Amino acid sequence: MMSQVEPRIIVTIVEDKPGVLYRVSSVIRRKGINIDAITVAPTVEPGISKMTFLVNTDPQTVDQLVRQIEKIATVLSVGSSPLRGLYSKELALVKVDVSKPGEREAVDALISKFKARVIEERTFTLTIEVIGTPEEVSEFINQLKGLTEIVDLARTGPVALSR
Repeated sequence: MMSQVEPRIIVTIVEDKPGVLYRVSSVIRRKGINIDAITVAPTVEPGISKMTFLVNTDPQTVDQLVRQIEKIATVLSVGSSPLRGLYSKELALVKVDVSKPGEREAVDALISKFKARVIEERTFTLTIEVIGTPEEVSEFINQLKGLTEIVDLARTGPVALSR
Protein backbone atom coordinates (compact mmCIF):
# COMPACT_ATOMS: atom_id res chain seq x y z
CA MET A 1 0.00 0.00 0.00
CA MET A 2 1.31 3.44 -0.95
CA SER A 3 1.72 6.00 1.87
CA GLN A 4 -0.05 9.29 1.55
CA VAL A 5 2.02 12.24 0.40
CA GLU A 6 0.97 15.40 2.24
CA PRO A 7 2.47 18.62 3.58
CA ARG A 8 4.79 17.81 6.47
CA ILE A 9 6.89 19.96 8.74
CA ILE A 10 10.39 19.05 9.86
CA VAL A 11 11.44 21.13 12.87
CA THR A 12 15.13 21.16 13.72
CA ILE A 13 16.77 22.81 16.74
CA VAL A 14 20.37 23.63 15.86
CA GLU A 15 23.46 25.42 17.09
CA ASP A 16 24.07 28.74 15.34
CA LYS A 17 27.12 27.73 13.34
CA PRO A 18 28.08 28.46 9.74
CA GLY A 19 26.89 25.83 7.27
CA VAL A 20 24.25 24.13 9.44
CA LEU A 21 21.39 25.20 7.14
CA TYR A 22 23.32 23.88 4.15
CA ARG A 23 24.01 20.53 5.83
CA VAL A 24 20.39 19.98 6.91
CA SER A 25 18.90 21.08 3.59
CA SER A 26 21.41 18.89 1.72
CA VAL A 27 20.04 15.80 3.49
CA ILE A 28 16.57 16.68 2.18
CA ARG A 29 17.88 17.54 -1.29
CA ARG A 30 19.77 14.25 -1.60
CA LYS A 31 16.47 12.39 -1.11
CA GLY A 32 15.11 14.29 -4.13
CA ILE A 33 12.50 16.13 -2.07
CA ASN A 34 11.63 19.72 -2.84
CA ILE A 35 11.67 22.10 0.12
CA ASP A 36 8.52 24.21 -0.28
CA ALA A 37 9.46 26.68 2.48
CA ILE A 38 12.19 27.24 5.07
CA THR A 39 11.92 29.42 8.14
CA VAL A 40 14.93 29.99 10.40
CA ALA A 41 14.86 32.09 13.56
CA PRO A 42 16.66 32.31 16.89
CA THR A 43 15.07 30.64 19.90
CA VAL A 44 14.91 32.12 23.40
CA GLU A 45 18.24 30.43 24.14
CA PRO A 46 21.28 32.37 22.82
CA GLY A 47 23.21 30.53 20.12
CA ILE A 48 20.33 28.19 19.29
CA SER A 49 17.98 28.47 16.29
CA LYS A 50 14.86 26.70 15.08
CA MET A 51 14.67 25.68 11.44
CA THR A 52 11.27 24.76 10.02
CA PHE A 53 11.09 22.97 6.66
CA LEU A 54 7.85 22.41 4.73
CA VAL A 55 8.00 19.38 2.43
CA ASN A 56 5.44 17.23 0.62
CA THR A 57 6.24 13.58 1.15
CA ASP A 58 5.15 10.41 2.91
CA PRO A 59 5.71 9.47 6.58
CA GLN A 60 8.35 6.81 5.83
CA THR A 61 10.52 9.24 3.87
CA VAL A 62 10.20 11.89 6.60
CA ASP A 63 11.24 9.30 9.20
CA GLN A 64 14.36 8.52 7.13
CA LEU A 65 15.14 12.23 6.83
CA VAL A 66 14.78 12.74 10.59
CA ARG A 67 17.18 9.86 11.30
CA GLN A 68 19.75 11.29 8.86
CA ILE A 69 19.40 14.87 10.15
CA GLU A 70 19.88 13.65 13.75
CA LYS A 71 23.40 12.53 12.79
CA ILE A 72 24.53 16.10 12.00
CA ALA A 73 26.77 17.29 14.88
CA THR A 74 25.23 20.79 15.15
CA VAL A 75 21.65 19.43 15.31
CA LEU A 76 20.35 19.31 18.89
CA SER A 77 16.93 17.83 18.11
CA VAL A 78 14.70 17.13 15.15
CA GLY A 79 11.10 16.07 14.76
CA SER A 80 8.39 15.95 12.14
CA SER A 81 4.64 16.12 11.90
CA PRO A 82 1.94 16.45 9.28
CA LEU A 83 1.18 20.15 8.86
CA ARG A 84 -2.41 19.53 9.94
CA GLY A 85 -1.17 18.27 13.35
CA LEU A 86 0.44 21.58 14.35
CA TYR A 87 -0.41 25.15 15.14
CA SER A 88 0.92 26.81 12.02
CA LYS A 89 0.80 30.36 10.67
CA GLU A 90 2.30 32.12 7.69
CA LEU A 91 2.62 35.77 6.75
CA ALA A 92 2.37 37.13 3.22
CA LEU A 93 2.82 40.68 1.98
CA VAL A 94 1.09 41.26 -1.34
CA LYS A 95 1.24 44.39 -3.49
CA VAL A 96 -1.66 44.66 -5.94
CA ASP A 97 -2.67 47.01 -8.73
CA VAL A 98 -6.08 48.60 -8.13
CA SER A 99 -6.10 51.06 -11.05
CA LYS A 100 -9.13 49.63 -12.88
CA PRO A 101 -12.69 50.56 -11.91
CA GLY A 102 -14.17 48.26 -9.28
CA GLU A 103 -10.90 46.55 -8.37
CA ARG A 104 -10.44 48.41 -5.10
CA GLU A 105 -13.91 47.49 -3.84
CA ALA A 106 -13.48 43.82 -4.79
CA VAL A 107 -10.06 43.68 -3.11
CA ASP A 108 -11.45 45.40 0.01
CA ALA A 109 -14.17 42.74 0.26
CA LEU A 110 -11.56 39.97 0.03
CA ILE A 111 -9.38 41.71 2.64
CA SER A 112 -12.37 41.79 4.97
CA LYS A 113 -13.25 38.14 4.32
CA PHE A 114 -9.72 36.96 5.20
CA LYS A 115 -9.19 39.46 8.03
CA ALA A 116 -6.17 40.82 6.20
CA ARG A 117 -5.11 44.47 6.43
CA VAL A 118 -3.79 47.19 4.17
CA ILE A 119 -0.35 48.32 5.34
CA GLU A 120 0.30 50.83 2.56
CA GLU A 121 -2.02 52.60 0.19
CA ARG A 122 -0.79 54.40 -2.92
CA THR A 123 -2.77 55.96 -5.75
CA PHE A 124 -2.96 52.75 -7.80
CA THR A 125 -1.53 50.07 -5.49
CA LEU A 126 -2.25 48.49 -2.14
CA THR A 127 0.17 46.52 -0.01
CA ILE A 128 -1.70 43.93 2.01
CA GLU A 129 -0.67 41.82 4.99
CA VAL A 130 -2.40 38.46 5.42
CA ILE A 131 -1.71 35.99 8.22
CA GLY A 132 -3.17 32.50 8.40
CA THR A 133 -2.47 28.85 7.86
CA PRO A 134 -0.44 28.14 4.71
CA GLU A 135 -3.67 26.94 3.06
CA GLU A 136 -5.52 30.15 4.00
CA VAL A 137 -2.69 32.34 2.70
CA SER A 138 -2.61 30.37 -0.57
CA GLU A 139 -6.39 30.68 -0.92
CA PHE A 140 -6.23 34.45 -0.33
CA ILE A 141 -3.54 34.81 -3.02
CA ASN A 142 -5.45 32.61 -5.49
CA GLN A 143 -8.65 34.60 -5.02
CA LEU A 144 -6.71 37.86 -5.30
CA LYS A 145 -5.28 36.72 -8.65
CA GLY A 146 -8.84 36.43 -9.93
CA LEU A 147 -9.59 40.05 -8.97
CA THR A 148 -6.53 42.04 -9.95
CA GLU A 149 -2.86 41.94 -10.91
CA ILE A 150 -0.38 41.00 -8.19
CA VAL A 151 2.59 43.34 -8.59
CA ASP A 152 4.80 41.76 -5.90
CA LEU A 153 4.54 38.98 -3.33
CA ALA A 154 6.60 37.82 -0.34
CA ARG A 155 5.73 34.84 1.89
CA THR A 156 7.46 33.79 5.07
CA GLY A 157 6.77 30.09 4.94
CA PRO A 158 5.09 28.46 7.90
CA VAL A 159 6.13 28.77 11.51
CA ALA A 160 4.82 25.96 13.65
CA LEU A 161 4.41 24.76 17.23
CA SER A 162 3.18 21.43 18.47
CA ARG A 163 -0.34 21.25 19.87
